[in-house]
Amino acid sequence: MSRKLVSYDAMERLLGQPAPQEEANDNRQRLSLAKEALRLGLERELTPRQRACVELYYFRGMTQEQVARRLGVGKPAVCRHLQKARARLGTVIRYSLLAPRGKE
Repeated sequence: MSRKLVSYDAMERLLGQPAPQEEANDNRQRLSLAKEALRLGLERELTPRQRACVELYYFRGMTQEQVARRLGVGKPAVCRHLQKARARLGTVIRYSLLAPRGKE
């Protein structure tokens, strides 16, 4: 199973390269909000097991099999924890981007 990690710069490219400076600033602000939501989501919204799976799999580059051995669980459990964590973090990011914010 392949995985795709997206850097902050790649996220910025994926969200578009608007010509007007105002739109570019809005995209940067949205990326900043998404990054902060992801950080808070990792800290506050995941179970300890989900957090451990995400850290080992995405941040330390382990395979699901290696994560399973490290945590003493089966690979299907790691897969479920990662799926639930991705879903929860996706929801957190979506809500953070939909939240009303004042014009500056």
